[in-house]
Amino acid sequence: MRLPPACKRILLLLVALLTGLPALASPKSRSTRHGKVERSHAGRKGGKARRPIFRGHAAGEAALRRETLSRPSGNLHLYSVNHRDEVKVNILKPDGSYDEDAVTKLNHFVRSRGTDTERTIEPRLYEILSHIYDHYGGRVLEFVSGFRDAPRSESYHYLGSAMDVRVRGVPVRELRDFVRTLDTGGMGLGLYPRVGFIHVDVRPEPSYYWIDYSGHSRSKKKSARVPRV
Repeated sequence: MRLPPACKRILLLLVALLTGLPALASPKSRSTRHGKVERSHAGRKGGKARRPIFRGHAAGEAALRRETLSRPSGNLHLYSVNHRDEVKVNILKPDGSYDEDAVTKLNHFVRSRGTDTERTIEPRLYEILSHIYDHYGGRVLEFVSGFRDAPRSESYHYLGSAMDVRVRGVPVRELRDFVRTLDTGGMGLGLYPRVGFIHVDVRPEPSYYWIDYSGHSRSKKKSARVPRV
């Protein structure tokens, strides 16, 4: 005779009480020193193994670029995936100095749209984006997030030295791997595979790389092990 699921559950609990075996329970989230991990599916047929939501590490000297990084062309073409507008400029003058008008346009473009406030962005960050633009033959850089008007001193987005971007038609892991070759020190580089973009910042601290499966960069808790995104 086939028992209803509720009866099966009661029988299992009775067996557990009589034999001393642990009762079956729903899978719960657990924590590790690397951060929160996804729910366990070990008790389900064909379930996937647990995977840390966040993994990060400081970049050692061996991981950094040894050769001097040449100046990029200065060309940039950004398209905002959230607001569907774009900007196309060259941040460099023929003598290699910054074109202030072009930088001002970019600062306005990457502003906090919610509060309509701007901040002067670290020009070295624009140079990194121009290197990306050059490397991929002038493909559009899809801009996800720049300046965030949220007074959190630990956030590089708030400090004006971080952006979340992707390149149209380029896998984000490939993009992450290329940007890593540009790192001569003082770079933050995060991969967000679930939402499909990379975070890149310039920082006075040693370089730090991470991968975050949570879906966005605003969910991290304060920790010495976690980059200030």
